[in-house]
Amino acid sequence: MSQKSVMDRLKKLMALSRSGNPHEAATALERAQQLMQEHQITEDDLDLSNVAEFACQFTWGAKSRPARYQTRLWSMINGVFGVKSVFMEGTGQIRFYGLSSRAELAAYTCEALSRQLSQARTDFLHSQNKRVKRTTKISRADNFAEGWILSVRSKAQRLAIPFEEEQLLLRYESTAFSDLSEMTGRAAPPSRRSDQAFTDGYREGHKAVLHAPLSGENRLAITGEVA
Repeated sequence: MSQKSVMDRLKKLMALSRSGNPHEAATALERAQQLMQEHQITEDDLDLSNVAEFACQFTWGAKSRPARYQTRLWSMINGVFGVKSVFMEGTGQIRFYGLSSRAELAAYTCEALSRQLSQARTDFLHSQNKRVKRTTKISRADNFAEGWILSVRSKAQRLAIPFEEEQLLLRYESTAFSDLSEMTGRAAPPSRRSDQAFTDGYREGHKAVLHAPLSGENRLAITGEVA
């Protein structure tokens, strides 16, 4: 029996151990304890098996220090789905981790919104006067992106992570990412009309559509639509 099969079996037994039938519950708990001893699985291992990790299939290109608007997008998604994320230096990949269904939705949402935001930012860049310096264009585009994200975030309902789940994710972090450190996104340099660019982005962000989930667990699933 594979490790995954053992874990799946244990989860079913633990669910049965909470049955209203005392005999069924006791039998399930006894069998679960036997399995854990046979395969040297601790209660902590069982708890951590509920945490899953999913990668966003869209990467922005930055391999070491992403722009601030990108980190704000990831932070927003973390809050909406009650998950956490980690940036993988060297590949530029962002990975979400949390309870499996929410982490998977977060990664999918990240891909959808990233593509939409990337296109909106590119369109904004192309709309700038050709005589404007490239550094100024980039600054304005980054401010545009931050406005876009703030607009989307204003529609989203954050999902509070219970204390026990927060502790579980911290234990997962210490196991999966032993050298994890805080990262600050690269802020857009100051430029003329950056405030207007932010306002333009906020207005475009209103075109993002937030869909209610099909289940109560996933409070909000997001897809972006940019005209």
